[in-house]
Amino acid sequence: MKNLVFQVSIKPNKVKTSGRKKFTYSKELYDYSNLKARKYAKKYNADYFCLRNTEWLGNYAPCYHKLYVYELLEYYDKVFYLDSDALITKDCPNIFKLNDFSATRDCANTIAGNKKILRKNEIHNLPLTHEYFCSSVVLFNQRFYKKTKKHWREELSKWKDVKNAQHDQSVFNVLVAKYYGKYNVLDYNWGAHWKRGKYIVHYGSPKPKLESSKTIERFKKYENSISPS
Repeated sequence: MKNLVFQVSIKPNKVKTSGRKKFTYSKELYDYSNLKARKYAKKYNADYFCLRNTEWLGNYAPCYHKLYVYELLEYYDKVFYLDSDALITKDCPNIFKLNDFSATRDCANTIAGNKKILRKNEIHNLPLTHEYFCSSVVLFNQRFYKKTKKHWREELSKWKDVKNAQHDQSVFNVLVAKYYGKYNVLDYNWGAHWKRGKYIVHYGSPKPKLESSKTIERFKKYENSISPS
């Protein structure tokens, strides 16, 4: 079985892009994230690939280029996607042992969080039972590929400029809810942006005032404090 760890690290430019999304690009943090992900891939006998240009999808905001996963799934059984502002800790287990499409909820499983999830489902015309997920840390499988590969371009075109939609995250949630069905919900330890995880820490593109070097230093300190599983 062939597995892959996949990341995107594309520096935004001043050219107007489709599905525009503003975010803070941090080369130092991204490079460190890519290094950690590469080591994780090697540890669990997986390949590693980081997309660094926009040639495949063209003039779209960088976040949409994670849709390159469709090209990769032609060659790999499972693809573990990880945002470049997320850092894998030394305690992270082998996600490739899971077989289902897997991701963390976009909001905590609380009364307030569930209200936000319902609102996101309403915006996207999705079943209210769908657990709207964050597209920053995702395990893709062949079932996802086969059930959605004919639909992703249509959904991308439909949602890329919709008000209140959430860029690539909207596209992936619509694809899963409409064509895939129930998926495996990962707990917050796998990189939920709303709580620091034991396996992955998702920083959500730190603001310019928060220097990357300090973010990395804090991560290292946190990683060293984690007790072995």
